[in-house]
Amino acid sequence: MKATLISTEGECLEATVEIKGEVLYVMDAFTSEEMTSGETVNIELSAGLYDDSEEWESIFSGNPEAKKELEHQSSWCYKAYGIITSIKPVMVDVGLFNVEAPIESNDEKLVGKSIAFTIERLDASSANK
Repeated sequence: MKATLISTEGECLEATVEIKGEVLYVMDAFTSEEMTSGETVNIELSAGLYDDSEEWESIFSGNPEAKKELEHQSSWCYKAYGIITSIKPVMVDVGLFNVEAPIESNDEKLVGKSIAFTIERLDASSANK
């Protein structure tokens, strides 16, 4: 996906990007020394780390409004709200992109269910592989 680089603290540190008008704080796994603020980059977003203390019940009760969004918590930490689109692995539409959920299941009945979970580190890597 296309993003505008706003700033970076360097490789594997925090970067700020803008995607479709939304500012995101991510772990930088995409910049090079030649990149400058305002440059358009092609990145892929993914969950680098999850809050593994979240219970199944809180994940499935945490999004009663069926929102699809990322809510910034701090640094590169986000509360993710979304709808399950597939299993094996469990993928969730959070609005800007699909992300793998911190749960596993073989139950096809979960597709279409709304969930919420915490992404402890949102990663951005280069999509130009």
